[in-house]
Amino acid sequence: VINCTIRPDKVDAFRSAINDEFLPRIQAQAGFLENIESCDPTSGEYCCVTLWKSASDVRNYDNGLFQEIAARIMPMMQGSPTVRTLPVDNSSAHNLRAGVATAA
Repeated sequence: VINCTIRPDKVDAFRSAINDEFLPRIQAQAGFLENIESCDPTSGEYCCVTLWKSASDVRNYDNGLFQEIAARIMPMMQGSPTVRTLPVDNSSAHNLRAGVATAA
């Protein structure tokens, strides 16, 4: 889960970089399941949740492509982002329930 604020004058450039340049590469990562993003174009408030098959898939992404993405988009942000990794308890879209290790 990533939360940050994008500089209002950089929202369009940020969206373009994420959607056109990075999202296809994120989706190609081993273990990727889903990406859910929200961005308020007025305030620049941004939240992104990615879902992964396993903790090792998240670690591989965090230590690889995520570092490249973060370096590229940091100049577009106000302040620093918060990044948290949490276990998924439920996902109706992926038919996941608490205590179940894999999608059906």
